[in-house]
Amino acid sequence: MSKKDIVEGYKGIMDLDLTDVDPKYKKIMAAQHLKDIDNYKGEQAQLKPHLRYENTIGKVQKIHEKDAYHLHKRTIESEEEKRKYFEKS
Repeated sequence: MSKKDIVEGYKGIMDLDLTDVDPKYKKIMAAQHLKDIDNYKGEQAQLKPHLRYENTIGKVQKIHEKDAYHLHKRTIESEEEKRKYFEKS
């Protein structure tokens, strides 16, 4: 799969993979995908800020990232404590 067969998405819209698409339809589909992204941006701009994607889903994703980071940190600290305990024994 080459990069030229992938049309990037935007926040709430996933990337468009044109790998197995007939070449005569690729240009049409890519143009429609970009048009959909423009429409999406317009719809998001009309929403109140607290209802926009980046302020709802984006916020939740940041919370999950922070949670995963702190879980990893606690796991490392716990393993370090266990190691020190067994070294003393």
